[in-house]
Amino acid sequence: MKNMIRAWRAVLAGAVLLGGLFAFNSAPQPKEFTITGTIPDADNLAVSLVRDPYGDAEQLATDTIRQGKFQLHCPVKEIMNVSLVYHQGRSMYSYPVILEPGKVRFKLTSTGLSQVSGAKYNNWILGYQRDSDYVKADRDVWAFRQPNAGKGPEAEWEGIQHFMKRFDIRSQYLQKVLHNKKDPVAAVIAAVMLELEPDRAASMKIVEAAAPELGENSKLLKQARRMNESQLEMITRRQGKMIGEDFIDFTLPDLQGRQQRLGDLVKSHKYTLLQFWASWCVPCRAEIPMLKALYQVYHPQGLEIVSFSMDNNRVAWQKASEKEQLLWPNVSDGLADKSPVIKRYPVIGIPANVIIDQQGKIIASNLTGEELDNKIKSLFK
Repeated sequence: MKNMIRAWRAVLAGAVLLGGLFAFNSAPQPKEFTITGTIPDADNLAVSLVRDPYGDAEQLATDTIRQGKFQLHCPVKEIMNVSLVYHQGRSMYSYPVILEPGKVRFKLTSTGLSQVSGAKYNNWILGYQRDSDYVKADRDVWAFRQPNAGKGPEAEWEGIQHFMKRFDIRSQYLQKVLHNKKDPVAAVIAAVMLELEPDRAASMKIVEAAAPELGENSKLLKQARRMNESQLEMITRRQGKMIGEDFIDFTLPDLQGRQQRLGDLVKSHKYTLLQFWASWCVPCRAEIPMLKALYQVYHPQGLEIVSFSMDNNRVAWQKASEKEQLLWPNVSDGLADKSPVIKRYPVIGIPANVIIDQQGKIIASNLTGEELDNKIKSLFK
């Protein structure tokens, strides 16, 4: 009997051991991300994968670049956008990467353009990096920045065009990812990479719609919400300045050399929108179609718009104005941020604006996008 008990105990112990081994072998292995890359002319430099390097930074992996080569590994708890970061001298270089299960390759071109490929999200979300038009625009921007590049107002205007083309290609590509209906993770990553532009409120609707799938502990979700909160704080600081105060008059030339006095325009219209912009300001120029639509509807009812250019390059101001075909007075003193006008109005970054009523009182300031659109419409109800 004792021998039988010992035999059964041995069988049971073996079964437990086999079960444990089977459970160990069948347990899901941690998902890992590997990025192998080449950075020309870099040696003996630390390189890292960093989550949110400009916010709640977290270092995920490190390596040392040896003769331009590196390889980084880290577990993947969540698919998200991260940055590949290294320092050379006093300069920090940061490039977008998507953290996801799989292996990818990183390449830095001679112009400093990063290209990442090899796994689903890197191939998809960072696909603009390999777009032939984007590559050409990036090369043009790089050439403009070289010491032997052309100088002067015309060359500066051409540089602005290259920069805006590169920006537009990337923005339009990521907006398609943002508005995709099938993958909420990709949509939120695109929203963060776009910094919630061009429409913060619309971007956050997409982000919040993805929240149930991402989960409240998602670092990607938290990053998007923190970005939104930061922008709202900035908007709060900018909006409401000078409300109830008298507008500050000025007389300045338009592109045809005609002197335009703001006070005359204010007196002859129910409401005047004084809009600060510049040829190089992408969001400023992105708002112009909306301003045109408002102007065409409400100018006959008493709306005037006055654009104040913060360009110090007359060629850039003129060519941007011709391209945008502004329908209203468009003036400048050519002094950019040193202008005495700028210093007396609430211009903390552009686009910026004030709305002035016919009595010369400022009734709103620094509204953008949907808020500006709604405000103008409400004034003419």
